[in-house]
Amino acid sequence: MINKKILVAAVLVLTISFSSGCALVNKPDITEKPSIGTETDETKQQNVMKEYENMINKEINISEYISFVDENIELLSQENATKLIIKLEELQKDYLNQLEDKYYTTENQTILFEAFEPEFDLKKLKSENMENAEVKALLKETEELGYKVETAEGSFFPIIDYGFYEKYSVYVTEDMKDYINIMAVESDKTPAKDAALVISWDELFERAFNQEKFLNEHNESVKLEEIKALYKKYVTFAIYGLDNTPLFDYEDNMMNDEAKAAYEKVIAKDSELSQVLKKYYELIKNNGFKLTEEVKNHWDKIAENMK
Repeated sequence: MINKKILVAAVLVLTISFSSGCALVNKPDITEKPSIGTETDETKQQNVMKEYENMINKEINISEYISFVDENIELLSQENATKLIIKLEELQKDYLNQLEDKYYTTENQTILFEAFEPEFDLKKLKSENMENAEVKALLKETEELGYKVETAEGSFFPIIDYGFYEKYSVYVTEDMKDYINIMAVESDKTPAKDAALVISWDELFERAFNQEKFLNEHNESVKLEEIKALYKKYVTFAIYGLDNTPLFDYEDNMMNDEAKAAYEKVIAKDSELSQVLKKYYELIKNNGFKLTEEVKNHWDKIAENMK
């Protein structure tokens, strides 16, 4: 007779062996390669950047390049995505003169002027609202290539529409994202037109503060010089005003009331610009809010000392 203890032990050994065997069958090979998806994503990115390099080394059609960006930007790192967007802006700047020439014909200017006289609602300036075939095609090209139409001194002309770039913000570096935000505000509503402010003094200072913040937070950004130039322009607006919106009235040389109210808000803020304008405002106040030689002499000192 078979010893029961031996029989039980044998059954246990067989059971454990069978279970272990099943486990080994289902257990993945620990030596297998990492996820193919990871390698594929990296390969795709490398291929996209190779194609990008090939494109920028030859004459590029903006429309084709925009399609390339739209199709591939989500595959890239923030740094590489930023390279694509910087190149797009360069292409737009390079093509702008050619596009302007298409606008600056007497016929096209007349058609655009008559179509939107007297309101000049540029948001309605779309190709589908235009009957003239040539101007309709021009407006369509303008919009598709990331431009928009602006008007000043009775003329219509294209500018880069930075609102067009907002769809790319999620893919780019933080400094480029902030750059797009700042420039989108500019292209959405220009600060000055026909030598006059078309935004409030409050908004003027708000934009200047955002520009100053960019300069402080992204002092190594590839877009540092562009924002620095924009910031200096706004500081100039702040301390001088413009020909048709002067900080001091031409007749009595007294400070503009709206500007005065905006200054009083600004000097309470904690920023480099606020401190500079606070000293300037105190000088103006000590001169009875009147433009004097002392105030004039302080103008250039501010401009020279800004970033």
